[in-house]
Amino acid sequence: MNPRAKDLYGLDPSLRTDYESLRLDLVRSRWDAKAGRWDRDLADPSCHLHEDDAYRRFLQIVSAVVAGRAAFCRRRLLVDLGCGTGLVLAHCTGSFAEGLGIDLSPRMVEAARQKRIPRARFEVGNAFDLSRSVSRAGAIVSRGVLLSHYGRPWAPALLREVHRSLAPGGGFAVLDFLNAAARHRYASNPDNKTFFSAGEVRSLALQAGFRRCFCFGEPHRRSLVVLLEC
Repeated sequence: MNPRAKDLYGLDPSLRTDYESLRLDLVRSRWDAKAGRWDRDLADPSCHLHEDDAYRRFLQIVSAVVAGRAAFCRRRLLVDLGCGTGLVLAHCTGSFAEGLGIDLSPRMVEAARQKRIPRARFEVGNAFDLSRSVSRAGAIVSRGVLLSHYGRPWAPALLREVHRSLAPGGGFAVLDFLNAAARHRYASNPDNKTFFSAGEVRSLALQAGFRRCFCFGEPHRRSLVVLLEC
């Protein structure tokens, strides 16, 4: 049997079962290994992380959503779930009273702390314990296709944790996921990630307790962005 090809970080590709079995020690070690070059990769327009302009589109949608809720947001906490080195939080936290970045990787969190982003703090944690440390947040954002990483076995639990952690009657979340309708349009078509339809994510969100759910992105987009309202 041929060995699996290494990814651009020199790592063996992650296995779907690492996430679906919640082997968080393995997941953590992989993201730790990426932390040292994460910002450098994102600064390169040709990096795979920018495929189909996903990063810019996510920030554009978040900015528009926040701008429409400016008075609410400026009094509230923003949580960036799977914050990495803090790039999304740095872009958004100025519109909130404070920001909190949470990531499974201690090295990602340390890199984020070193930036000393105003009114932002960072903690090591995971998405499935979110409501233990966060309650009544104004907004939760997550740019990292967490739903697609953890897949169908854990997407309902992840969405329930997000819902529990938001302020009733105004709290909202903005997350992205890989789009099943466009799976075969792009070179990057990993079999270790779950591709969801917009309708499937909407159904899961409503079952998790969200009052309303809106998906953004044309059908051909590799990833879609979902707005969830309490």
